[in-house]
Amino acid sequence: MLAFSMRKFFWGLIVVAVGGLIWADNLGMVNISFKFTRDWPVIIVALGLGYMWEALFGKHWWGAKFGSSKKERRENLARILEDLEKGSISADEAARKMEK
Repeated sequence: MLAFSMRKFFWGLIVVAVGGLIWADNLGMVNISFKFTRDWPVIIVALGLGYMWEALFGKHWWGAKFGSSKKERRENLARILEDLEKGSISADEAARKMEK
């Protein structure tokens, strides 16, 4: 499920851009007045990519408010599997219930 947060995506993009700019300067591709060690900006880029990943695929307030909790989901799956083992529901019916 795609969960998008514009704020997190924006800050992730900013961090990636700053890290990429510093890294490009250290590699001599652009000329900026900052002089840092060569590859530490990779950490900034990785953090920014992590922020963007979380913005796109992370959890948000509406998931907790409108979706079921992990515990409820786990309990529901356990009930479905018990019913399947007892033979009270078919495999197709169990698969349909698990998709909900």
